[in-house]
Amino acid sequence: MYGLLMMGNYLEEILSGQKNDDARLYPTDKRGKIALVDSSTLKVHGTAELVGVEETTYEYFVKWHQTGRFANVPIAPYHEGKTCYSYRLENVVRLVHPVRLNHERGKGMWIELTDSEVKSFGYQKTLFDIRM
Repeated sequence: MYGLLMMGNYLEEILSGQKNDDARLYPTDKRGKIALVDSSTLKVHGTAELVGVEETTYEYFVKWHQTGRFANVPIAPYHEGKTCYSYRLENVVRLVHPVRLNHERGKGMWIELTDSEVKSFGYQKTLFDIRM
């Protein structure tokens, strides 16, 4: 399983159902169940199914990012005119207790999780009767 690193503000919007995708500058070939990881704490806060990636506009990319505390913050004008991507997410599930991962920072937006890390948050499915 892979973990997708996200900033906390955007992560919360996905976990709460306000957003059903993630806007990125690069496509990915990853599909299936992923962990949603807060990039500042390296804690898994939930899981989702990454079901597809679609090209989108720079304007959508900017609008997607200008929410919450970033509502009035200018977004990377040097990406203007470039193709951006929407990662479509389904079956988003918030973990009852976020689980800290043991990874180094700065490895990019994806981290590969070990079997023991997946088990460390997977037990919540049974213990708390949540869908995963």
